[in-house]
Amino acid sequence: MILLKGITLTIPSDESLLETIQVFIEKVGCTAGVSKDDVTSLSIAVMEVVKNGMEHGNQGDPEKSVTISIDAFPGRLQFLIDDCGSWKPDSELGHRPGEGEDLMSTRGRGVLIARNLSRWLDYSLNPEGKTRATLIWPLN
Repeated sequence: MILLKGITLTIPSDESLLETIQVFIEKVGCTAGVSKDDVTSLSIAVMEVVKNGMEHGNQGDPEKSVTISIDAFPGRLQFLIDDCGSWKPDSELGHRPGEGEDLMSTRGRGVLIARNLSRWLDYSLNPEGKTRATLIWPLN
């Protein structure tokens, strides 16, 4: 395993870049020692958070960016994903699917998917008051 420190990728809210970003995340995962079986789950989890930031935090505005900061520590890989929004969800977000009329909705599943695939996902505000998702992935 190679320890990765201080990788930062800032990208415009342009969904045409998502495939390239996903390949990059997969390579980071492999380099950090994520198993081949888990690297796809890692990339899906990170990409769901990135897409959420582009669509909701940045409202699809290509002038607004999403920043992915990656650090590897002994035993874990950490992703900080910042967008230009200032949304901090309630603590229940992503812990359970929608209820009632929302149960069959095709929207609002990204955080649930990311939370279930990753080992830890939390939302907060970064020092600039913008939305930050922190995703932790354990390393073997």
